[in-house]
Amino acid sequence: MNPHQEQQVALLNRIALNVEKLNESIEQLNEKLARVNDMNQSTMIIAQVWSNYAKSVQINLEGQGGLQPPE
Repeated sequence: MNPHQEQQVALLNRIALNVEKLNESIEQLNEKLARVNDMNQSTMIIAQVWSNYAKSVQINLEGQGGLQPPE
């Protein structure tokens, strides 16, 4: 094998190793993003429940003629 081919083989090996490392990093990133999405899902559900509660309170207040002062 001539020196030029040896250099090309070495470069291709380095590229292949770097691509493997990149794939591993991307897999780790995807796993962490999936965990973040799961956590955000819980937050989104709580926000929706709170929003529905606030709408219900507003409807009830309007039906009773607004917020009444304490007696």
